[in-house]
Amino acid sequence: MTTPSIPSTIPGQFSAVVAARGTRDALAMLGETVTYDELDKRTSRMARALLATGAGKGSRIALLAPDGIFWATAFLAGLRIGALVTVVSTMCTPRELAHILRHSDVQTLIATRRFLRHDYARTLEEALPGLAASAVGGLEAPYLRTIWLDDAAGLGWASALDDLLATADSVDENLLKAIEDQVHPSDDAVIVYTSGSTALPKAVIHTQWNVSRHPPELAKLFLIRPDDRMLPMLPAFWLGGMAMFFQILSQGATLVYPDSPDIEVIIETMKQLGVNRINGWGDGLTRLRKLAPEHGINIDDIVGLGPFRDARGELIPVQFQSGMLGMSETFAPHSAEPLDYRMPDDKPWCCGRPVNGFERRIVDPETGEILPTGQTGELQLRGGALMRGMYKRLDSEVFTPDGFYPTGDLCHIDADDYLYFHARRNDMIKTRAANVSRLEVEAALNELPEVDTAVVTGLDDPEYGQIVAAAVVPAVGAPSDADHLRQALRKSLSSYKVPKRIVFIEADDIPRTATGKLKLHELGALIESKT
Repeated sequence: MTTPSIPSTIPGQFSAVVAARGTRDALAMLGETVTYDELDKRTSRMARALLATGAGKGSRIALLAPDGIFWATAFLAGLRIGALVTVVSTMCTPRELAHILRHSDVQTLIATRRFLRHDYARTLEEALPGLAASAVGGLEAPYLRTIWLDDAAGLGWASALDDLLATADSVDENLLKAIEDQVHPSDDAVIVYTSGSTALPKAVIHTQWNVSRHPPELAKLFLIRPDDRMLPMLPAFWLGGMAMFFQILSQGATLVYPDSPDIEVIIETMKQLGVNRINGWGDGLTRLRKLAPEHGINIDDIVGLGPFRDARGELIPVQFQSGMLGMSETFAPHSAEPLDYRMPDDKPWCCGRPVNGFERRIVDPETGEILPTGQTGELQLRGGALMRGMYKRLDSEVFTPDGFYPTGDLCHIDADDYLYFHARRNDMIKTRAANVSRLEVEAALNELPEVDTAVVTGLDDPEYGQIVAAAVVPAVGAPSDADHLRQALRKSLSSYKVPKRIVFIEADDIPRTATGKLKLHELGALIESKT
């Protein structure tokens, strides 16, 4: 008896899931719910329409839209025909959008016109001045030939999405099937732009194999079940949200998307659409945990919202929960344990063992020398769902000669192959010859009731080398008292870790990239300007 092969492309995987779960809900929103059968029909129609315009394997298609049925339909349609899909942040600035469209050689852009306060027609016109002359991308994005919007009224440079879909019937479904059969696991599938603390974002490329084979392995760790109804709080244009998107689809479960990221909208969506899973992190998840009980939601009934429990139903202390370390370059976690796994007593704050064939090693960050077991150095990765590379970067610029990727994470691996994360290399502050993790200081500040949000960086200092500095958004009604915060911090931090400089700001002042990452250089300048 032969073992059935596991689909290693999105066309193959999606076809298998539709066959098994066709009548079940695939995507649910407050205004509309679609089954897997209906999602198959919609993605088939858009895929055939794209083929009618001349798109196919390797075509560069960009997608700019919020999470939901529109986004999922366009995204899966592009992957079904073997296109290379660039996902664009709904928070991108005109400068960032111009860079993405030019750098990824986009030929076709599919976008929604409006979302929240954004008018993407205006964003596009500012990003690409050549649009006004009906030159489509113009000199700013020379490969861009077509822009399809859900609302193209009054725009000479855009076409209506309905007009695109109207061309679908000119392509036979048998041709689409033949094209899907030629999509290969090694084909490039997705470009995700991920930012560092400075400079323009870098373009990570993942293959059809990565997006189809890694998520089912992650689903085992996240304990995803076919009847789950998951609301991801991380947008799908971020790798964490995209990985969850594929996890849910790979299991034939249901993705539930709110109409906006507003907490009140999320709560109403949870109540009306029967959400039993939440995937989120950071202050948004913390706020949801606080507000949900006020709206009659029992957080213990929502996996990811309530505390995690082991296989016997016992609470797992936070220091013994799976740390799940990953990054955009690894298509989410590369090291993890299942959510219901309690770490051994001698392994608190541990990230776990390797996932899905990743190879890991720890090296001296300066010399590249491989370090002995237990020593802290830079984590390097190979294999698994590691990115194929970075767009317009030579492999020699990205990987070591033997194919490992230097992550920039400072970690150690113990004798049992469990990995521990310490800090990002650029998250270390050197003060008086001592290393301070800015993340540790941030965590201590954010635990104080007087603090709503705090961000920390190092500032150059002639006496100390660097000093620890913090920008703090006070909690509502809390005084802006730096000395009081320092006194409170000394209960949890060594004295040399307590910020010597604290300034008070508003939340909107925190400098972040379009993907939400902190701009450390700009943060330092902000703190300097306040003192």
